[in-house]
Amino acid sequence: MSCVLRASGSNFDVDEFLKVSSLDALTGFHRGAVQFPTSSLTRRSGSSGMNASVSTREIADLSGQVEAAVGFLRENQQELRRLRDFPGLERMDLDFPVEDRDAVFQRDAFPYQLLSLLGGLHIGLIISRYPVHSAVTDQVFMQQ
Repeated sequence: MSCVLRASGSNFDVDEFLKVSSLDALTGFHRGAVQFPTSSLTRRSGSSGMNASVSTREIADLSGQVEAAVGFLRENQQELRRLRDFPGLERMDLDFPVEDRDAVFQRDAFPYQLLSLLGGLHIGLIISRYPVHSAVTDQVFMQQ
């Protein structure tokens, strides 16, 4: 799991956008479709959109994810502007997964280069915190 670009809108025609896009979508989804078909819950998506991989760096390597994200944003500025201005798009975010660390205080900083690129493209910033996985934790889950 690593940094992902998320783009969506209730009237966003994701299929039309992706027809000629240079962005490689991990997933595309459509308003009204069941979000998790293998789940017992029947929750339908309220919007259409896509997720695209921004980085392949590990969750523990936030500085590497940031470096990859800056490169991604610079390399894809023209296509990201087209996405930003595409009819029906309401929201774009860069979602960084970050490990929760065993510390009294946890701080993660983002450089102005990244923030400037995000602002110029109207892309929001999300920090998703995840518990640290260890061999002990994995064994507990495997036994259940």
